[in-house]
Amino acid sequence: MDRHRSLRMTLLLAAGAAGCSNAKSPEIAVVTLGEPQATPRDAGVPDEQAAPRPPRGVGWVEERDGTVHRATRVRCDATIDQRACSGTERTFQCRTDADCHEGPRGKCVSSFGQIGAYCGCEYACESDAECGASEACVCKGTGALREQHSVCAKALCSVDADCPGSTCGLSAYFNGCWEQVTLACRTEEDTCLRDADCRSSDENRGAACVVTDPEGERVRWECAGISCAIGRPFVVDGQPRAAQGAARDDWRAPAELDVASLSPEVRELAAAHYAAVAALEHASIASFARFSLQLLALGAPAALVGEAHRAALDEVEHARLAYGVASRLAGRAIGPGPLLEAATAPLGASVAEVVEALVEEGCVGEALGAAEGREIAQRAGDPALAATLARIAADEERHAALSWRALSWMLATFGEPARSAAERAFSRAAARYAVDPAPGPAVHEALGLLPARALGALRREVLAEVIAPCRAALPGLSRDSVAAQPSSPP
Repeated sequence: MDRHRSLRMTLLLAAGAAGCSNAKSPEIAVVTLGEPQATPRDAGVPDEQAAPRPPRGVGWVEERDGTVHRATRVRCDATIDQRACSGTERTFQCRTDADCHEGPRGKCVSSFGQIGAYCGCEYACESDAECGASEACVCKGTGALREQHSVCAKALCSVDADCPGSTCGLSAYFNGCWEQVTLACRTEEDTCLRDADCRSSDENRGAACVVTDPEGERVRWECAGISCAIGRPFVVDGQPRAAQGAARDDWRAPAELDVASLSPEVRELAAAHYAAVAALEHASIASFARFSLQLLALGAPAALVGEAHRAALDEVEHARLAYGVASRLAGRAIGPGPLLEAATAPLGASVAEVVEALVEEGCVGEALGAAEGREIAQRAGDPALAATLARIAADEERHAALSWRALSWMLATFGEPARSAAERAFSRAAARYAVDPAPGPAVHEALGLLPARALGALRREVLAEVIAPCRAALPGLSRDSVAAQPSSPP
């Protein structure tokens, strides 16, 4: 069954291609989108530089290239500076420190996030002994760690001595929605050593050299970027931006979701998930507003500019729908706060900048978002939720088609600069989305919270069966630099 045929044909028609009806059609080659990630040695780095460094130093060691490893165990400052819960918050996961007993040194703190003002537990550690089995205490301020206090992290190694001839590196992987902290040995199988290996020529500023799947059968360090923000994110300086949550009801559409059978814990997790989805949809309004200005700066046809503005209005409704679902699940009004970056973000109107963002965020990101939304809608247990997700998915498919039409116009208008930028961006997008995303905080398929492996498998299907043949059909893009590869065994 060719379940992605409709999406593929929509994008092929948008790109001006004809003939191809499935990914194995002899009328068009099915290709990979980029070369495999080169290791530093493959990229020409001398062997002595590519080999893992021998252990040295005391405690946490940061090398000149920015990599961080743990030479010896060290005690951390376990202070949690966030203010204690005041009792005036809207939501209470805890009320006193005594309620926080799932980790060491629990503190009930006051926070403000996508679900509004709430009291929640934060945990810190002073030493490994306070963490669980196969965990280590990572001190605040270490490497790229975003948490503002020490944390217990998954430890596949504890110190450099656990990694003969190598180091026990710190991976702090922020995938756009949450942070996954891991200690893991550096090995010959790693495809990168440092973040710079993932950001050559400043083409992928949001990527980092991290461990993406510490529970997998084959743990290795590899380049990864934003994997959570599927759709058209509002990217500034290589990172997706979104507004913080606010207690307001003017940004939510009515939601008839049945929540009576859900436990408070499941409702809270699902509410946080859909509040994050809503924030990304809200940020997409800014992304399309910027795209409209970029099209004007490049002299685009009126039809493309008009479609970009209509897409921004679609995103307004998507945000309202998602905030409505989040509010219904949470039992309180949830909406967006100010998105200040919308007024200060650089326009980035050069041909290369516009084309690269268009390919990654629109041609690939929104195509994946459309397929993902349709898959989640089919699995949703509640009819109202399924209808909401199906509507969003249908709009995302139209937005993806707009991106492919705009790319086809840019290739025809600007020639080589647009072609080179597109090929770079397709390669980066393929590498970014070919791996499973980091696991989310919960799995509940009936509410649209799918397992990371299921999302990864779906994305790889879409890359092979939709993106690859459509990319190969684009007028002006050569096929010489990509190897033919079937999407599945014959």
